[in-house]
Amino acid sequence: MDSVEIIIRAKQKDLNGKVEIVEHKAQGSYGCKGGKHYIRYMDKHLSPKEQVPTVIKLGDRELTIIRQGLVSSRQSFILQGETRADYHTPYGTMELVMHTHELSSEFQENQGSIHLVYSLEANGAAVGHYDLEIRFTAT
Repeated sequence: MDSVEIIIRAKQKDLNGKVEIVEHKAQGSYGCKGGKHYIRYMDKHLSPKEQVPTVIKLGDRELTIIRQGLVSSRQSFILQGETRADYHTPYGTMELVMHTHELSSEFQENQGSIHLVYSLEANGAAVGHYDLEIRFTAT
């Protein structure tokens, strides 16, 4: 695993058309094993109480985000597919449904990027539309 700087930029459009953009950086690691790409980092933006270990796993047509800690979930995104996940927080569990519209990636020797566009439902209600970009560069 190589040490990397990770930049995550999320653009959320809610049901009223309001757009919110959030960007944060983290130090982590990147590696490729068995044809799958792995990015690991500690996410300090999910919980004010502790950092949440996060793994992003990318295969040919599927992206999985695994979080285990105060916030835990295993969200899978399959290109042009619908997937479900439970999102556990200290305040309770939400059932999520993700509709993946776009999933693309580009990897070079010391850097890479992943682009994900999806719609999200939580506990049966539409939440919004997300455009997520994950970029990393070797440090």
